[in-house]
Amino acid sequence: MKSQDQAAPIITATIVAEDNRLDFYPSYFGKYYLAGENLIYVMARRFLKDYQGGYWNFYTLSNGGVFAALNTDTPQHFIVADNYFSEHMSAEAAGITLTLFVLGRLLAARIPEIEAQRFQVLYYKLRDFAIEHAESQAILTAID
Repeated sequence: MKSQDQAAPIITATIVAEDNRLDFYPSYFGKYYLAGENLIYVMARRFLKDYQGGYWNFYTLSNGGVFAALNTDTPQHFIVADNYFSEHMSAEAAGITLTLFVLGRLLAARIPEIEAQRFQVLYYKLRDFAIEHAESQAILTAID
């Protein structure tokens, strides 16, 4: 049992190695890997003002979560018209936010419960990481 003075371990992100990239979506999205991959691009076109494609990095989290983010140092203008959100954020924060939207969309789909549970677990693991992120306020406001 942890004492009250012990903090929970910080969740860390690790970039997926080049030789493991092709396994990223199938490993985490199962038979819905094509939907998950397609949705990240659809969501990027919808929410990133100047998105015109690009190279994506994939990340695994020390708590078992995952996300995808554009490989760029250029801040991304993220716009969610439905909740009046419009802010610039790092590509990493934008990727976290996009992946949360993708997982949410998959959860809303009519899929078998066992698959829905997988996406629910991934959603909350990524959300836990988002809460610790330096840009947590922007990420959480965007998904609100």
